[in-house]
Amino acid sequence: MSVLFKICVSLMSLALLAGCDSGGGSKDGNNNANGKPSVKNRINWSSIPSKYNPSIEDIEFRVDGYEKINVNVFGFDDDVEVVYSKDLPADAGFLRIYRVWAKSASWGSVNERPNGTTLDLIGSGSYSCSIATSNREIVQLEGGCYVRIQVFMPAGAEIEVYNVNKLMTKRFFAIKTDVMLEQLDRASRDEDKFAVIETYLASYRGLKKKPEMQAVQLGDVVSEFPFSEGKFKALRLLHATVVDRENLSKMIEDRFSYFDRAEARRIVGI
Repeated sequence: MSVLFKICVSLMSLALLAGCDSGGGSKDGNNNANGKPSVKNRINWSSIPSKYNPSIEDIEFRVDGYEKINVNVFGFDDDVEVVYSKDLPADAGFLRIYRVWAKSASWGSVNERPNGTTLDLIGSGSYSCSIATSNREIVQLEGGCYVRIQVFMPAGAEIEVYNVNKLMTKRFFAIKTDVMLEQLDRASRDEDKFAVIETYLASYRGLKKKPEMQAVQLGDVVSEFPFSEGKFKALRLLHATVVDRENLSKMIEDRFSYFDRAEARRIVGI
């Protein structure tokens, strides 16, 4: 079965593009850092003919001082994996980008954007790709296309690596409450907001830790939901994390309607 993946974009800043997976296993692929099969390569790299000009580019970066590496190379997510190498110094990493092109190529560039304890590796500029594959072989190509990205990290590095906001490694750090609140504010639908809350709680369960939240922060969470059902659900999920429980009564007075306060008090046990 053929899969057509077509991209044509020209941007001066980050371009977000969706990819398609052709399916099928790969003897070229590796397991990801979670020990799960990570990629079903869209293209058999070793069999690409020379007319498609296969090439590899390595982009080096430093990892010391970072808790998170966030990769977004024009939204590419067809074939991305993290590889740990004993040959790398403890403070170094690099992106390995596999590329093909025909007729002409416009690659854009990958830029480093430090942001506190996060390093963003972001594609910018002009990127134009049109590719069709069948049975892991290229059958049509115009422009320059990324077909695989590997993120090489030093062995034992406890740094979370994300590609297009998807966690590619084990989780090493629980999500901070203020970060969760920012994510909650950016989410638009209730289901998206609850996904943020679940991810926040799961990040602590995975590390066998318990989150700590102030009553006023819980009030900020419940205020994100316009209807009683959502407010009550958020309260059930999070009230046990509140460390200043003496302030729960005031929070309920401030954030719940008169008719909902009795149920809110019952949920938190006051």
